[in-house]
Amino acid sequence: MITPNLIKSKVWKTTEALSLSAKSLRMLFENQIPIVQIEQFATNQECAALVTQANLLGFDTYQNVTPKIERLGITVFEYNSIGKEDYFLAVDRASKEQYRITSASFNPLERLMARIRNQTGTTVRIASESCYGSYHAGLIRKIEQGTQLHIDYAPSEQIGWEVSKVVGQLSWNLYLQVSANDRGKTYIYDRQWRSEDERYKLDSYGYNEAVVSGASSICFQPQVGDVFIFNTQNYHIVEPTEGQRVTFTSAMGLLPNDEIIFWS
Repeated sequence: MITPNLIKSKVWKTTEALSLSAKSLRMLFENQIPIVQIEQFATNQECAALVTQANLLGFDTYQNVTPKIERLGITVFEYNSIGKEDYFLAVDRASKEQYRITSASFNPLERLMARIRNQTGTTVRIASESCYGSYHAGLIRKIEQGTQLHIDYAPSEQIGWEVSKVVGQLSWNLYLQVSANDRGKTYIYDRQWRSEDERYKLDSYGYNEAVVSGASSICFQPQVGDVFIFNTQNYHIVEPTEGQRVTFTSAMGLLPNDEIIFWS
């Protein structure tokens, strides 16, 4: 069971990355720790095969997002202003594209869901809407020019969607390709979004860095095949890299009934 104490910690108990367990996931949802890491989740060969197939299909670019971020798949973020119905109409196409990529190697989402199910004993599933069916889950994404400082938190961003019912939200990233230099780190701040932070909002997703003034932070630089999971209610930012930075990623959230759901 994962059920967290919903009082959020302001100071992490440790800045070390913990391995995946029911306890570490609960601590992550509670913001007691910054990161859970699964080392060697996939082999170099498995990751390279996914990148090859993704490049054959070609990447699209997020609309109204700067710096440029490329991705294969669809996101509720982009459909907030378009509409829920259009999002679910696009799910079938996105799922077929994902199958074309993963069938050449393996499905990272299914592997992670199975591990979490085995570790926690809780229900783990793809998010769904009663009138529409299942969400899409799983993006292949290129973040090479970095990101703005931001959060990802469905209760504040996807009001009216099932995913807005989560009481905690995480993101997981399997690193498929990284540059050889020491660039492209992800920074996570021990500072979670609050409604009054909207005065710091710059555009469709970015925040002024004044919002994390005085907050402690950690950064990580992964190896190919590693998975990192962190709490996306915490402010975070990715620095630019030189060369390729490709991940397989999705959101995961905890519902009040203790189910864990995945979506993109």
